[in-house]
Amino acid sequence: MSAPDYKAFGPLYAGWARFLSLAGSFALAVLLMFTQHDPWISYPVVDRILLLLTFVGTGAGFVHGLGYVPVLKFFRLLFSPYVGWPLMLAGILWWVS
Repeated sequence: MSAPDYKAFGPLYAGWARFLSLAGSFALAVLLMFTQHDPWISYPVVDRILLLLTFVGTGAGFVHGLGYVPVLKFFRLLFSPYVGWPLMLAGILWWVS
């Protein structure tokens, strides 16, 4: 079984970009799991939406980092680094503030 041709999907599907996605999503998952923070009880609804978007960004980072490219264009866009990286960055900045 040969590796897929990632060059067809754009410049952010190179090995360094996939490593950044995997490292960022792993760091954010550890940050979300092991810190004492309870946003769904003590904060308003806006923060719950940010938490949901952070989870989507973390999932996109794991999917992209592991090298999976979805077949459907909607999911390919949703789990791409173009969507995942800004959501992960926003989640990290929101979580540590």
